[in-house]
Amino acid sequence: MQINNLSSDLLLAQQKQAESTRAERAQAAAGELAKAQKNTLDDPAYQKKLKEACKGFESMFMQMMWKEMKDTVPENALFGESNGEKIFQDMLDTEMIDRMSESGGLGLADLMYGQLTAQYQAVRDTAARARESMEAKGHKVDLPG
Repeated sequence: MQINNLSSDLLLAQQKQAESTRAERAQAAAGELAKAQKNTLDDPAYQKKLKEACKGFESMFMQMMWKEMKDTVPENALFGESNGEKIFQDMLDTEMIDRMSESGGLGLADLMYGQLTAQYQAVRDTAARARESMEAKGHKVDLPG
């Protein structure tokens, strides 16, 4: 009889632990969702982060493109290059690409930013039209956007 009580107490304790773990996970997920909803293009700080990310992508793309173009040029067979010269040339190329990217680059960052903001606006417009349509039919809805 004591064994049955002991096992049922243990089972109840495990169930309570599982419920509290689920509640903690749900609360954490709700916090992450609230945080993600704040990261919209309506927030100037988020817009700035998105612009920086687009510029960083453009810079990385230009560096990769520059490296591939330089690899097609044959090395100077007469003098060759030392490791120090190669390292210096890589550093110089990186700085040059960063400056090019800061001054406008290829325009890839601006195109990416424009495309991403247009997609965001399209989603907001679609959600607003859907909300208006559903409310006109007498349905109460809670759509994001």
